[in-house]
Amino acid sequence: MSVTPVDLNKLRASHDNLYATVVAISKRAKMMHEEERAELEEKLLPYKEMIRNPASESESDKVFPEQVAISLEFEAREKTAQRAIDQFLLNTYDYLLQDQGDVNKNRDEEENETDGN
Repeated sequence: MSVTPVDLNKLRASHDNLYATVVAISKRAKMMHEEERAELEEKLLPYKEMIRNPASESESDKVFPEQVAISLEFEAREKTAQRAIDQFLLNTYDYLLQDQGDVNKNRDEEENETDGN
């Protein structure tokens, strides 16, 4: 597995807070990964059903070539972290930081709601 270096100055270009930028990119990568995983599960579902409920005994131990092809296709895709970085650098998406005062205010409101006040 190769490692692709990322120019941190490019990440810092639109926002000064590099940490927040990295967090936003990682959240985007996680969303993309979850979507991709759901797509993979959906494509593999018929084969899982065939394995769980085989028509014959020989089918229960069978590896379906289509199933392998689907898995290899997903494995060959560019990693979601790299795609999220590329999308951020191409300005496909952006993020907004909450004001720290707003964050503390929201926390206080949530605590009051859970206390029953």
